[in-house]
Amino acid sequence: MYRKLIAYSNKIFNLFSIIASITDKRLKPQIPTVKITAAVIVMQLANLGSLNSLSQAISLKNLKKDIPSVSTIARSADSMNLDKIRGVGIEIYGKARKSKMLRPCYGMWVGVVDGHEQITSPYCKCP
Repeated sequence: MYRKLIAYSNKIFNLFSIIASITDKRLKPQIPTVKITAAVIVMQLANLGSLNSLSQAISLKNLKKDIPSVSTIARSADSMNLDKIRGVGIEIYGKARKSKMLRPCYGMWVGVVDGHEQITSPYCKCP
């Protein structure tokens, strides 16, 4: 299912050429940043809240050949250029708006910002 969604996103938004602009600071990467970014996108689409749950899904579904290891994803994501990631979001939003995928609500544009919690702990809870 996610392969079809990513293929559709690539067809409509030219996803892989857009995320190819995202770079990280690894010196000699063996795995391209595009593949790591695609793995993070799949993690978000699958609603997996953490890299730990992604690692369990990888081992359960035998996806080790398709998705890089969780430690590689973490190292790369830690050193990614955030301005490039913001630019990708802006470009996708612009293309979605131009192709009329997004509609105004009562003549106004509504924006939703959702914070994604990457790490949770039952021992430490904010008041």
